[in-house]
Amino acid sequence: MLSRFSFRSKPLLFSIAALIVIVFLFYTPLPSSCDAYSDTVVCQVADKARNHFPYKSHAQVKYQDLAHVKSKYAFATFLSGKEDATIDDPYFIGVRILTYQLLHASDTRSSDPAIPFVVLCTDKVPEAQRERLRKDGAIVIIGESIKSDWAKTSVSTWEGIMTKLRLWELTQFERIALLDGDTVLTHPLDGIFSDPAVQLQETLFNKTGDAIKPDEATLPSTYSFAGVPEMKKEHHYPPTEEQHDFPNINYLNGGFFVFKPSLEMLNYYLSVLKIPGRFNPELQEQNLLNYAHRREGSMSWTQLANTWNIHFANFDDLEGGVKSLHEKWWTPQDERLTKYMLAWRWRMDGFFESQDALSKE
Repeated sequence: MLSRFSFRSKPLLFSIAALIVIVFLFYTPLPSSCDAYSDTVVCQVADKARNHFPYKSHAQVKYQDLAHVKSKYAFATFLSGKEDATIDDPYFIGVRILTYQLLHASDTRSSDPAIPFVVLCTDKVPEAQRERLRKDGAIVIIGESIKSDWAKTSVSTWEGIMTKLRLWELTQFERIALLDGDTVLTHPLDGIFSDPAVQLQETLFNKTGDAIKPDEATLPSTYSFAGVPEMKKEHHYPPTEEQHDFPNINYLNGGFFVFKPSLEMLNYYLSVLKIPGRFNPELQEQNLLNYAHRREGSMSWTQLANTWNIHFANFDDLEGGVKSLHEKWWTPQDERLTKYMLAWRWRMDGFFESQDALSKE
């Protein structure tokens, strides 16, 4: 009886629905155009969010490939790419070597296989490269471009590198270790997440001087940002201040560091990026991070053990036992490293070629 009543009542229900639609059309005030309405909403939201950017929703939408990851730690790198780049591009091959070393090679992979390797790409990275990295085992995510009208560099390969800051959106992780793509491992690196330098730090709001500036966004109450100083090309191993191995021990190298992802921290970085002349833009994000985490500031960076990574690496560093070499695999400044670097390239190629062949059987 009930079903028969519902069936016979469908025309009546449709009539009521139509009447409701007509009422809304005639009696609800509408803007002069959809564009005007959307502009109004955007302006209202932007005004309220001037110092509070809604990055959480962006991360949730854009980074769905990370939804299955359970680890509280991650390794990551950044690949800016060029639209005409091929799979033979040396920077791309460098990222593939990192993927092989971090995830597969028995002598360098993490003891915890759950720790992922995330490759943050710009939209200029060709799909063929993205797909190759996925096959290799990396998690590929695309970051929305971060640009600046004033912070320019003369080095073409650094264009778009500010987008690296999107890694701070990955707040599902407690710590991320960032390695530049021109890094080659010699030992596993997952022990770095236990280095005392990566512990949570309290922001020093009571510091005097210009540690906190009124034209910048609010600082987070806690943070973690640990790295290694920039090196001299000629240095000892292990490097020390006493041996004058650093041009300035307070100056951070932006190609190897561990940090705690934070939307509030990203908001702070972007507020700094908006202020012309606040830092020297030639070295892009490296100088922004050096400014934000300057030693005299409220969120000074902490120093990792000097055995984790060496920039301008040489053969003595390798023999000394450094755990990673920040040096281009295809053109190392110390020619004695050439065989070591090329060996990793061919090991990587052979491993993934065999994996591809097995997957086709």
